[in-house]
Amino acid sequence: MKELKSQVAVCCRLLEANSLIDFSGHVSCRVNEDLFLINSHGKSRLVVEPGDIVEAKMDATADQTGIKLPSETHIHSSIYQARKDIHAIAHLHSPAVISLSIARQPIFPAIFQGTLFADGIPIYKDARHVNTASRGNSLAMTLGKAKVVIIRGHGSVVVAESVKALFFLSIYFEKNAQRLLEAYHAGSPEPLTIEEQEEGQALLMKESIINKVWDYYLSKLSAPAQGK
Repeated sequence: MKELKSQVAVCCRLLEANSLIDFSGHVSCRVNEDLFLINSHGKSRLVVEPGDIVEAKMDATADQTGIKLPSETHIHSSIYQARKDIHAIAHLHSPAVISLSIARQPIFPAIFQGTLFADGIPIYKDARHVNTASRGNSLAMTLGKAKVVIIRGHGSVVVAESVKALFFLSIYFEKNAQRLLEAYHAGSPEPLTIEEQEEGQALLMKESIINKVWDYYLSKLSAPAQGK
């Protein structure tokens, strides 16, 4: 439990440092069939620590009295109940993804790491907060078996088998969207070929690569400011 809380806290700080979440947004990790960990409502995502990671039940209520959960905790509870294969979830406010969804421009695998999402990028068309069980269940249904779902004009949700894999997917979902946003300004972008997408899916979701990306971004977060 201690290690999981530490990973969730670090993931929150990494996502904030890379502008994927801000004063809002949240990260969770499944503990068992009944509980998951999530960052608490009030703590700044920039400085969240393991002590700010709290336990939530699958009905989106806190496991302890006096704890305030994020208003969109139903995102996590609904997806965990629908997807037994998922152990970590992030709700992001990633800028390029949001911009493309507002413009109704398709998001597809455009860079090699974008092939991570070749199994589909569904769009949930309701931009309002997912703050009820009904909306959470609708979002989980839209996600289906994919790794990501876009909430049009609002953000996205990324799911994974571990916290480190969650960060890995979150980073590359936004990077793929950033390149597409630039490409739409320049011309008419095209998706990677089926062969490229199949190779990327087979090669990229490896623990060694996931850890390499995690360690790289963690080193940037931990590095002292230059010129001080």
